[in-house]
Amino acid sequence: MTGSPESKQFQWKVALILFGVLFLGVSDTQLVPLLLSSIAREFQTTPGHTGIIVASYSLAAAVFALFAGPLSDRIGRKRVLLGGLVLFTVASYSTLHASSLNELVVVRMLTGFAAGTLSTCALSFAGDHYAYAHRGRAMGVISMAYFLAFVVGVGPGSIAIKVWGWRSVFIALAAVSVAILAIVLTGLPKDGRRTAAQFSTASLASHFGKPDRLAGMVAAFLTSGGLVGFLTYFAAWLQTGKGISIEKIGLLIMASGIAAAVASPLSGWLSDHAGKIKVIIGANLVLAIIFLGVARLDWSWPLWVAMAILSISASARQAPLHAITTEIVGAEIRGEYTAVRNASSQLGIAVAATLSAYTFDSYGFSGVSNLAALMTLMIPLCFFWLRE
Repeated sequence: MTGSPESKQFQWKVALILFGVLFLGVSDTQLVPLLLSSIAREFQTTPGHTGIIVASYSLAAAVFALFAGPLSDRIGRKRVLLGGLVLFTVASYSTLHASSLNELVVVRMLTGFAAGTLSTCALSFAGDHYAYAHRGRAMGVISMAYFLAFVVGVGPGSIAIKVWGWRSVFIALAAVSVAILAIVLTGLPKDGRRTAAQFSTASLASHFGKPDRLAGMVAAFLTSGGLVGFLTYFAAWLQTGKGISIEKIGLLIMASGIAAAVASPLSGWLSDHAGKIKVIIGANLVLAIIFLGVARLDWSWPLWVAMAILSISASARQAPLHAITTEIVGAEIRGEYTAVRNASSQLGIAVAATLSAYTFDSYGFSGVSNLAALMTLMIPLCFFWLRE
């Protein structure tokens, strides 16, 4: 493919394009927590029950990634990525016509199919394109998407919800998807066929027999599950439990996103120099403590500080984890393993969202934060098997 992975000069163009791809999928996921209360009111149910759209989306993303990843190994990441963007556009626009919660679940599953493709191909492409010595930095740039989505999307999204309704958010995402599609088509280097191996369940299952690959999957499961489970009910907690307006919540999330977006490329650079595992373990230990503390705070400046630290810690672990897990296998099966790893990540989100829905309705947000902290504290254990 264009761009030697041995190049000593960091190539910003590819990283920024892949950032845009991941940003699209992450924005779609991270805006949903702001919508739960509005959707629940329209369909006359509880925010906890409405959380089924998060779990079903994640399961769909996990399942389809298992198909998209191996396919990208055979026909090229870029081709599969373009197909995912087309599906994302159509599915997002279709949200406009969902007239019941069941219909919305179906539409969100289709969007999940696309999102699984976007994240798998974007991370696999980066793993192919960047040498391991630079990959922490590259993943840091790309991983800004996880947190910059809060800054760019949540503020305007909270306003759009109030003025035009929750469906307007998905229509806007469909429009952004068209723009990203054009950028990928014209700006992303071509990549070609890597292997003639055929897709098989035996090939996918083989990853579970390798301790380091399995540890990478578990780390992804816990990383995504703990954070998304927490964030899914953060806005609902402030709205229903403390009476905070959606506009104020949006400002808090935007400020937290800025802190995380700044930290992401810096932590990626730091992990390339100080060690990726050290950064991951340290960030997770801090994050677990903050998870436990946030639910005990009132709407005041300590909550804002805690959310900034939470966001920075969550951001700092993302890039080095992507760098390590894309190096476990060679390029010929990188898409396949990244798909399995991403499926584990989405499964973690689905499980955590389901458990958090029950916990939120039964025990409140403090129960959700305890669950997130427990999952986060388990992540460092994975590095007994997952090494650089």
